[in-house]
Amino acid sequence: MPGFQNHAGINLTNAKMQLVEVNYSDEEFIVENADEEYFSEFLDLNAREPRIIATLQGAFDELVMRHPLKNKMVSFTLPNSLFHVVRLPYENTLVQADMLEEFKWELATLFPKSSREEMVVQSIKVDDNKKISSSAIVVATYRKYLKLLNNFCLKNGLKLKFVDNAHIASDRIISLNTSFTDREVVLSVYIAGESLSVTFLFKGKPIYFNIVPVLNAGEILPRLSEELEAGRAMKINPASISRAYISGDNIADSLLERAVKALNIEFNRFNPFEEIKVNPEVFESRAFTERANSFSPAAGIAFRLV
Repeated sequence: MPGFQNHAGINLTNAKMQLVEVNYSDEEFIVENADEEYFSEFLDLNAREPRIIATLQGAFDELVMRHPLKNKMVSFTLPNSLFHVVRLPYENTLVQADMLEEFKWELATLFPKSSREEMVVQSIKVDDNKKISSSAIVVATYRKYLKLLNNFCLKNGLKLKFVDNAHIASDRIISLNTSFTDREVVLSVYIAGESLSVTFLFKGKPIYFNIVPVLNAGEILPRLSEELEAGRAMKINPASISRAYISGDNIADSLLERAVKALNIEFNRFNPFEEIKVNPEVFESRAFTERANSFSPAAGIAFRLV
């Protein structure tokens, strides 16, 4: 595929590192590796850099000892807890650079403890069918995380390509593998750590994205119900949801069963490898065979083109 470089995606949680390596040859994608390794201690990306690098290095060394990387291009996904997400209006007359600068000013106002120079901003334009102004989903994290990951890559002779939010990366592969009609809405839920995030996808693009803290599993369905109501306020009728996917860590059968009863929505565990050729050696990974769903962020970022 023109523009695609052989690429490894790495998803970081506070407990483990997940790696998916994708190569493109003979006009087809192939997953060369999908594996995970737990950290020796919980990962805190706000700790001192030497400690963070050492924690990352320990897990990375175990992964590449089992399956050495076939290329040097890598990208990372980070957990929801490291991002701010807001929906902001913008003027259609603004060029991209000016629009991002405007969003940084807005974020600095909303989160006064952060200076706009510290922030890295990604925006996802939402088609509001308005001629003068529109809105965008604005996702921001801190430049220090990118610098830290770049230093880790330099130490290991790797080239850093992208850094993204775990759920947004996961949704990229949903959009890649799913055919969308002009009217249907796809619901995507990502659960990891002490948060869940919700996306409504229309024509393969997010029209709503929100991150919600959850203290325990008992809060998941009530929070999901609130997000569905928020979608209804945006004229997203739950009846228009054609498919609902859920990904993340430890998605229990009991949660899916309770979701049907409480929300009248049947969630499917999203398998990011369902439509992609997989090297037979990958099936030797127990994590892959038992928890393929949890690799959605790493797979999504590995397939990212731009």
